[in-house]
Amino acid sequence: MQALITAAKGHPLALFPDFRRLFAGRVISAVGDKFFSIAIAWWVLSSAGEASKLHLGLVMAVNVLPVVIFGPLLGTLSDRSNKRSVMLAADAARAGLVLLLSGLLWSGRLNLYWLYSVCFLISGFGPLFESAVAASIARLTSPEKMPQAVAVDASVLQVSNVVGSALGSVLMAAAGVAGAFLFNAGGYAASFAAVRGIRTRLDPEARTDSSFMAEFREGLAYTFGNKPLLYLILTFAAFNFFVSPILILIPMIVKFSLKESVTWLAVFETFFALGSALLALMLSFRELKGGIYRWLFVSLLVMGGCFAGLYFSGNKYADCLLLLAGGAALGGGNTLAITLFQSVVPDEMKGRFFSVLTTLAYAVMPLAFMTNGLLADKFSVGFCLGVNAAAILALSFVILLIPRVERGS
Repeated sequence: MQALITAAKGHPLALFPDFRRLFAGRVISAVGDKFFSIAIAWWVLSSAGEASKLHLGLVMAVNVLPVVIFGPLLGTLSDRSNKRSVMLAADAARAGLVLLLSGLLWSGRLNLYWLYSVCFLISGFGPLFESAVAASIARLTSPEKMPQAVAVDASVLQVSNVVGSALGSVLMAAAGVAGAFLFNAGGYAASFAAVRGIRTRLDPEARTDSSFMAEFREGLAYTFGNKPLLYLILTFAAFNFFVSPILILIPMIVKFSLKESVTWLAVFETFFALGSALLALMLSFRELKGGIYRWLFVSLLVMGGCFAGLYFSGNKYADCLLLLAGGAALGGGNTLAITLFQSVVPDEMKGRFFSVLTTLAYAVMPLAFMTNGLLADKFSVGFCLGVNAAAILALSFVILLIPRVERGS
């Protein structure tokens, strides 16, 4: 018990008030995001007719396109700007756009084209906010506690997904899709208030008077010139093509394979997020040393096995356990990789590096979503699960072959 108390007192959330504020705001905001994603998925599958699977893939693709198109430019903007101001602007813009979407739904004017357009704009501010967060963690904590802080930050999405998924069906039953949209807007407002309370100076690093485009090119040169970093990023991009479709396959499994209600969608999302959250939080209490590539290999192997299990299962209770294990594998792998990147990338380059990282990892997702939506529509959800499982299991061994990133570099 004493060891647990000591660990809790030395935890980044206990030691750094500004980091705690950022964490709290991000959790509330991300809970709203989860309500929003569940509401959109169910609205599309229920309202888009016979082509609903394809349209769900298209909507999810639209949500990641801004990351691909604008990510590196927004990362450069973040590096040149006060990180606190950047986060405040992104939260305010997203809150306003979600309110617009809610108004369209209430007025009866929401259709797929409006949904595509507004979701694209909302997602456009995501890379700006996330690159500012990635560049702020080291300043809001300390070099000794930074790896644990990265694990805590990686758990934000998973913790909020657990809460959002568990309560998503309850909220939609009580307030409908429009209520979920309003809650998301409130989440952005809460995040805005939390970020506004940060007192640590988050001004840009001292630099020469170089132009925006010069710094943009500098960020690209750093990322593409560091071969071990680049190989790891590209490997993750390849895996992302086959792992990311789980975001649209879970609603399809519930709606078409199991023929269950939105309640089971919330249950499945909860188990998947719970696995990621538990492992990420566990890692936040441990020092992450060595063996990262070995653990990345294990996490990807487990993820592929879980996809295969979902292909053969057909039982909703077994699916819950498979999603729990798959979420843990995915959350652990992401946390380890981000911790490695935070350790080796210079502070003045982090906004640009993480925006390029996100862009390359997300670039495959629109095609992945559209491909799986089309395959599910033409063949079956099970066909998509089988193809993705085989690819993940085969590609996991690539992790053992690529050059290693040295922490001291």
